[in-house]
Amino acid sequence: MPYNEDTVKWNSRAAGRYLMATAALTLLVAVLESLRSHLNQTAIALALVLWVVLVAVFAGRGPALYGSILAGLSFNYFFIGPFYTLWISRPEDLVAFLVFVATAVLVGQLSSRLEKRVIQTEVQQKQLERVQDDFQRASAQAAEAETLRKSEQLKTALLDAITHDLRTPLTSIKAAISTVREKPVPGEAQEELFEVIEQEADRLNHFIQGMMDLAQLETGHIALKNNVSADAIVEDALLRAEPLLAGHKVKVSIDAGVPPLRVDPRLISQVIFSLLENAAKYSGAGTGIEVSVRRDDGDFIRFCVADEGPGIPPHLRPLVFQKFFRDGAQPGFGVGLAIARGIVQAHGGNIWIEEGLNGKGAAINFQVPAGGSK
Repeated sequence: MPYNEDTVKWNSRAAGRYLMATAALTLLVAVLESLRSHLNQTAIALALVLWVVLVAVFAGRGPALYGSILAGLSFNYFFIGPFYTLWISRPEDLVAFLVFVATAVLVGQLSSRLEKRVIQTEVQQKQLERVQDDFQRASAQAAEAETLRKSEQLKTALLDAITHDLRTPLTSIKAAISTVREKPVPGEAQEELFEVIEQEADRLNHFIQGMMDLAQLETGHIALKNNVSADAIVEDALLRAEPLLAGHKVKVSIDAGVPPLRVDPRLISQVIFSLLENAAKYSGAGTGIEVSVRRDDGDFIRFCVADEGPGIPPHLRPLVFQKFFRDGAQPGFGVGLAIARGIVQAHGGNIWIEEGLNGKGAAINFQVPAGGSK
């Protein structure tokens, strides 16, 4: 074995344990000898065995085996007659001596093994804790990486929306203004150009408002109000969507007994407006659109906007609530239903799609708890 500083330290610690065991046994034997006339052999043997157990627990297997032999010799020398000699005259004393030594050695070994297993358990526990810590750090790093990846995807999608979708209304507005400024335009054509400017400006404003709503939802900030009427929310949404609903047969059905809500009325109205906007966009002129409100099971209030359009295939229904998802058939930014889902979930509700009116079209339902989320 190489002779180095670690070896010296280990040998010093081992020697220290043996010296402490010897000193402790010397003190114990001195005390027991002074009380020998008041104690029987059994009590003395138990005291010495207890000492062996303590040595095994605190000093380990080697000192315990050493202590067992030393305790047996001390037991024979001081407490088995004739005293102060290792000679054993009676057979029963020899049996007692052998039993004591065997018991001391066995108890010492068992105690040291138990202590070793306790130490192994502690080491394994610490290793498990390190593994758990490493796993938690790895999970946190993976979650951070996933968040960054989604953030990059969102930035890319937003950039695509700005590049492709915002450019269209801006181009239309610029072209209309340039036409009016560069040459005389008849009154009727001029009105049409002004209408184009107004419509495209509204599209831009709608997109910016949608981005602000998304940011508001992601920060978890919604302004809940008490005693909000479902009728008032629906009426506000219908009033805003009135130009979009021209040429459609609109029906409103609100059950009696729908309780007041505790919601952000502007945001819930925005959900209904987005659903009406989609229903009008994807339904042909003259088709029906129905808005209904009723009390649902489990103290939820269900809002539904149903149409008679082409409908949404089942495999696309979970996708339409994702940010910037579009099927390519209609112009738009693909954020309306994503915002709607975020608003509903922020109120503690859920949103889903079913078949529309008369087995045609789509019916988008959403629930919010009666009384709102607290």
